[in-house]
Amino acid sequence: MSTISSSPAPQGITSQSLMGGVVASVKCWWVACRTWRIEQAAIDRMCSMSDHALKDIGLTRSGIPDAVKDERAIDRTFTRYY
Repeated sequence: MSTISSSPAPQGITSQSLMGGVVASVKCWWVACRTWRIEQAAIDRMCSMSDHALKDIGLTRSGIPDAVKDERAIDRTFTRYY
Protein backbone atom coordinates (compact mmCIF):
# COMPACT_ATOMS: atom_id res chain seq x y z
CA MET A 1 0.00 0.00 0.00
CA SER A 2 1.34 3.45 -0.89
CA THR A 3 0.56 6.86 0.46
CA ILE A 4 0.20 9.94 -1.72
CA SER A 5 1.03 13.17 -0.05
CA SER A 6 -1.25 16.07 -0.91
CA SER A 7 0.89 18.81 0.52
CA PRO A 8 0.81 22.12 -1.35
CA ALA A 9 3.64 23.20 -3.60
CA PRO A 10 6.50 24.92 -1.79
CA GLN A 11 6.11 28.65 -1.37
CA GLY A 12 8.67 30.92 -2.99
CA ILE A 13 9.85 31.99 -6.39
CA THR A 14 9.31 29.40 -9.07
CA SER A 15 11.38 29.30 -12.21
CA GLN A 16 8.32 30.25 -14.25
CA SER A 17 7.61 33.40 -12.22
CA LEU A 18 11.30 34.31 -12.25
CA MET A 19 11.40 33.93 -16.03
CA GLY A 20 8.25 36.04 -16.34
CA GLY A 21 9.93 38.80 -14.35
CA VAL A 22 13.01 38.68 -16.56
CA VAL A 23 10.88 38.81 -19.71
CA ALA A 24 8.89 41.75 -18.32
CA SER A 25 12.10 43.60 -17.43
CA VAL A 26 13.58 43.06 -20.89
CA LYS A 27 10.33 44.17 -22.51
CA CYS A 28 10.25 47.32 -20.36
CA TRP A 29 13.86 48.09 -21.27
CA TRP A 30 13.14 47.51 -24.98
CA VAL A 31 10.12 49.84 -24.94
CA ALA A 32 12.11 52.54 -23.13
CA CYS A 33 14.97 52.21 -25.62
CA ARG A 34 12.65 52.40 -28.65
CA THR A 35 10.80 55.38 -27.17
CA TRP A 36 14.07 57.21 -26.56
CA ARG A 37 15.24 56.55 -30.12
CA ILE A 38 11.94 57.76 -31.59
CA GLU A 39 12.11 60.91 -29.45
CA GLN A 40 15.69 61.55 -30.53
CA ALA A 41 14.75 61.16 -34.20
CA ALA A 42 11.89 63.65 -33.76
CA ILE A 43 14.17 66.11 -31.93
CA ASP A 44 16.83 65.81 -34.66
CA ARG A 45 14.26 66.40 -37.39
CA MET A 46 12.79 69.42 -35.64
CA CYS A 47 16.25 70.86 -34.97
CA SER A 48 16.93 70.73 -38.69
CA MET A 49 13.92 72.98 -39.34
CA SER A 50 14.42 76.69 -39.92
CA ASP A 51 13.61 79.21 -37.21
CA HIS A 52 10.76 80.49 -39.37
CA ALA A 53 9.22 77.00 -39.69
CA LEU A 54 9.51 76.45 -35.95
CA LYS A 55 7.87 79.82 -35.30
CA ASP A 56 5.00 78.81 -37.62
CA ILE A 57 4.22 75.84 -35.38
CA GLY A 58 4.72 77.88 -32.20
CA LEU A 59 8.08 76.55 -31.06
CA THR A 60 11.52 77.84 -30.29
CA ARG A 61 14.66 75.73 -30.49
CA SER A 62 14.89 75.50 -26.71
CA GLY A 63 11.32 74.15 -26.52
CA ILE A 64 11.82 71.26 -28.96
CA PRO A 65 12.64 68.48 -26.43
CA ASP A 66 9.70 69.39 -24.21
CA ALA A 67 7.37 69.57 -27.20
CA VAL A 68 8.40 66.08 -28.33
CA LYS A 69 7.94 64.57 -24.87
CA ASP A 70 4.64 66.37 -24.27
CA GLU A 71 3.33 65.14 -27.62
CA ARG A 72 4.05 61.58 -26.56
CA ALA A 73 2.10 62.12 -23.32
CA ILE A 74 -0.82 63.59 -25.26
CA ASP A 75 -0.83 60.60 -27.63
CA ARG A 76 -0.97 58.19 -24.67
CA THR A 77 -3.90 60.09 -23.17
CA PHE A 78 -5.94 60.03 -26.35
CA THR A 79 -5.23 56.39 -27.18
CA ARG A 80 -6.30 55.38 -23.68
CA TYR A 81 -9.79 56.84 -24.12
CA TYR A 82 -10.43 56.04 -27.78
